[in-house]
Amino acid sequence: MKVLAVSTAGLAAALACGHSSAQDASSGMEAPPVEVTAFRVPVLESETAQGVTVVTRREIETRNATTMADILQTVPGVQVDRQGGPGGISSIYIRGSDPEHVLVLIDGVRMNDPLLARGGAYDLSAIDPATIERIEVIRGAGSAIYGADAIGGVVNIVTRRPTESGVRVSGGAEAGSQDYRAANARVTGNTGRVQFTAGAATLEEGENSDGGELQLGTLHGSLAIQATDQIELSAFARASKRESTAFPDSSGGVRLAVIRTLEQRDADETLFGGGVAYAPSEQWRVDLRLSRYARDEDIDSPGVAPGPGAPFFGIPGTRSTTELTRDAALLSGTLKLPAQSDLTVGYERQDEDGDSRSVITGLGPADFRLERETDSWFAALKTKPVENLVILLDVRHDDISNLESETSPAAGARYDFPNTGTALKARYSEGFRPPSFYSLASPIVGNANLKSETSRSSELGIEQALGNSVRLGASVFRTRTRNLIDFDPTVPGPIGFGQIVNRDSVETEGVEVFATLKPMQRLDIGASYTYATADIIDSTAELRNRPEHRASLSLAWQVNEASRFTWHTVYVGEFRDFSVPTDEIEMDSYSRTDIAYSYKWNRLTASAAIDNLFDDDFEEFVGFVNPGRRFRVGVSVAF
Repeated sequence: MKVLAVSTAGLAAALACGHSSAQDASSGMEAPPVEVTAFRVPVLESETAQGVTVVTRREIETRNATTMADILQTVPGVQVDRQGGPGGISSIYIRGSDPEHVLVLIDGVRMNDPLLARGGAYDLSAIDPATIERIEVIRGAGSAIYGADAIGGVVNIVTRRPTESGVRVSGGAEAGSQDYRAANARVTGNTGRVQFTAGAATLEEGENSDGGELQLGTLHGSLAIQATDQIELSAFARASKRESTAFPDSSGGVRLAVIRTLEQRDADETLFGGGVAYAPSEQWRVDLRLSRYARDEDIDSPGVAPGPGAPFFGIPGTRSTTELTRDAALLSGTLKLPAQSDLTVGYERQDEDGDSRSVITGLGPADFRLERETDSWFAALKTKPVENLVILLDVRHDDISNLESETSPAAGARYDFPNTGTALKARYSEGFRPPSFYSLASPIVGNANLKSETSRSSELGIEQALGNSVRLGASVFRTRTRNLIDFDPTVPGPIGFGQIVNRDSVETEGVEVFATLKPMQRLDIGASYTYATADIIDSTAELRNRPEHRASLSLAWQVNEASRFTWHTVYVGEFRDFSVPTDEIEMDSYSRTDIAYSYKWNRLTASAAIDNLFDDDFEEFVGFVNPGRRFRVGVSVAF
């Protein structure tokens, strides 16, 4: 038999290719079942017991997205913001959680950087959509599967893979207003026993903008070889370089910043790895995967001028260099059991080495270095004890050097009522996030006695299909996070003022509602609404960037066999934010609409798009003004 590359989450993410979970708009034929590769055992999207959204390559191309924020803005329960225009950091919040509570994976490799002052949250602007095959968004704690950092959820990104047999060459270029330029090219091959991909992409915007500039370049490749009917070998690699300028966080941006010098960030990321899968029979298989992730970043920040009064004395300028390496090895075995059951058990080892060197104006050097080793054991079970009932059980134990060990369980169930189109699902899960290297070791505000943040999450959902044309769903969720890590200016730190401490518990709860409709053969409509509250227990303080209300409306119209039109509108309700010039203030709600049109002629596709169609004036951070309406045109070709 041939090895199934979806055997473990890591190997699956490196090898999987995308499928659409909706009906094909042009043919009306129902797409094949979608496997969610982020789980340890093979799980179809129709078997999940929690909030899961799969975004395929077809959907990314249909909406002509230029950023991860564009792709994810219509996913229920997800808020993605960007600090102003080009060059600003882009953060993701899942169900009201902090960005550092969301684990981001690329080809199964964790990308969160514990050296960063923002707590390890990954900057989504470092990912070019042209390099993505599919995205899986898992809402709710995922530590039972992945361990650290997955308190709020997981974003599993799979880069481009062969989708057709033979050798294929493709590429494209796009240009637009606001100095936007992008280009990409790739070659893929699939001979049955050998699959390979090699690609490159570049993106630039904001060269002449007052608010900042972004330059992003990416190289990526993968190889899979079916050595025998029982053994499959795989390898993958990715390298990216991000150079940007922007106003510093909390500065008040282009509208309010007193210091007009921009902060400069230059980051280099590399990841590579490989694996072997051995399946002597259809009943069991073994997977081994090795990977390395390295990230270097140079930051030159002018600082933030003092605000109107105490305690807003400003932020001193900083020049820093950070270097992180993360080596990981994962060994797992999967066994097929009676009752349509799959059991996976495994061990994972992770070694991290972080070095930070910085000079702070007025304070001098603030260097630190830290190492961390994590040994993890995990087990996952999917079973169908009776017809139409799926039970998913996960547990993971993480033994982390110099911190308390953590055990994270999760249990979920889904029942599809026969002949009704109705499904009920429920899940309970626990998560944790260890203190970042910066929080533990910074000589300015660090605290070596910090404990890990922990969480308990639960959700209950219902889905209803009405024939093949309508699908409805709703979920209620609740998460309580303890030992929240935060900066407290009233606690004397290593140099006498302010320190990072464990001090608060946060409770988030809310509801997600979605609907997909196909009123006619070539028209697909999707809508979602999320209500989420995030409250600090026993405190009147409010968390930043947590809108209670968020809604989206999407339309995809296959005009004819050659042309397609899409419309996407997002509404974000009021939220709180802070800047040094203004203190904490209430930010206005806003909406944004994007449209795109494409026409395919033989192997050539031409496209046109308008971002922020109605030129809405809004800010996602105090003073960081949205760039406004943007026009784009592009062309792509495939052979």
